[in-house]
Amino acid sequence: MATKTRAYGKRGNDNIVLQLERLNIRSPQKASQGEERRPPRIANENTGRTPERPKSKKNKKHRKSLIFDQCDNIKIVNVDSKTTRHLDLLTCLSEVSTAVLDFADWFRVWTSHCNFIKIAQGTYGAVFRIESKAEPGTFTIGKLMPLRAPSGFGSKTKEFTAPGAGRNEVLLLSRLDELPGFVQFRKAEILQGAVPAVLQAASAEFDAAHGDDITTWWSRACSNATQLWLFLEMTDAGTDLEAVIANQVQFRPRTLNPQALTILEIRDVFWQVASALALAEQKFEFEHRDLHLGNICLTLAKDTVSDSGHALWTNKASILVTIIDYTLSRACVSSSVKSPTYSDLEKDPALFEGSGLPQYDVYRDMRSELEGNWASYRPRTNVLWLHHLLATLLKNADTYRDPEQNQLARDLADLKQWMSESSEDKTLRNAQDVVRYCEKNGHNGPPEVERASE
Repeated sequence: MATKTRAYGKRGNDNIVLQLERLNIRSPQKASQGEERRPPRIANENTGRTPERPKSKKNKKHRKSLIFDQCDNIKIVNVDSKTTRHLDLLTCLSEVSTAVLDFADWFRVWTSHCNFIKIAQGTYGAVFRIESKAEPGTFTIGKLMPLRAPSGFGSKTKEFTAPGAGRNEVLLLSRLDELPGFVQFRKAEILQGAVPAVLQAASAEFDAAHGDDITTWWSRACSNATQLWLFLEMTDAGTDLEAVIANQVQFRPRTLNPQALTILEIRDVFWQVASALALAEQKFEFEHRDLHLGNICLTLAKDTVSDSGHALWTNKASILVTIIDYTLSRACVSSSVKSPTYSDLEKDPALFEGSGLPQYDVYRDMRSELEGNWASYRPRTNVLWLHHLLATLLKNADTYRDPEQNQLARDLADLKQWMSESSEDKTLRNAQDVVRYCEKNGHNGPPEVERASE
């Protein structure tokens, strides 16, 4: 494609936060903001149970776990000194339990209060939606990741998460949750043991229904009695965009077209993702680096669906967007450490060898942009993913539109073309440039995003 340069707004010292404030985009309401999160626990040699954490670990306030008051008496596993040192990168964080918990006992406590449903299987772990038995309809999300062992089985399995990589994900979850558009963190725990049979059965049922073919390493980890696990709990961000487009789930009322997003919804989704990335770039030098549609979750905004099931196009966005999964992300999130948190993707060459989906081209384009230096800050990777997002959304757009929506469709198609051209000649530097252009040319979404408190 021939490249040419097009104007996309001022390049001065515009502060993206001020720009978004002018658009009145507000942070999500935090229902438990004023409440202290219960400190994680450490083992007592005499009781094998969990007394208070030493006060030397400062705890950041987060939303409470779904079973906040039920975790006092989970059995502790006494691991050897080699394993303790191996886990130090994780356990030194205030967000992570110091003790290693017995998986079977941990699961017994959880399942006495909650039901687990597997909703996703990723390269590095499984994701479960967990519903409270006492309050049906109240959910939390759990991500279960096998950790590499210090030696022996699982110590070199690439699909298992190294403690350093687990630390990176916890730090990113913990720091990014203060920004609108990012999932809100609850807690992290380290477990040891085989996965309980009930949970294995749920995984097998999901894998069979979805045709997943990545269960070999997963099944081996599940049956290993000494396997270490990292469990991450976070708020429920809704339904992933990939499943919505594939019509695998009932996202909206039946009276709305379940097979495609409207052009207004596409505008809302794209604008919120671009805005969230722009803010994260400015505050944390953030690059997501894996922003395929499965890592963008949707919920219907508060008061945007009428009794008849038709969307109410008011001044509030119709869809609320949350960006998830920072396994491959890069950011500067630690005030005490100058080096960034990132994953060296050169260690996973298979990531760049995939075919059949447009996202694999994005991985290769990122690699070309980074030139093998994954620690460096190259926010143009966010632009690559934004272009991928918009192109995929427009490809799956609903064709029924009124005249105003037809004009919006043409505007968004022009935006996609401009992003492609500006990305190729590298005049488009980051998500902040995209937001500036959208604001200047009227492609941004409704002026207010309201999130219902939990």
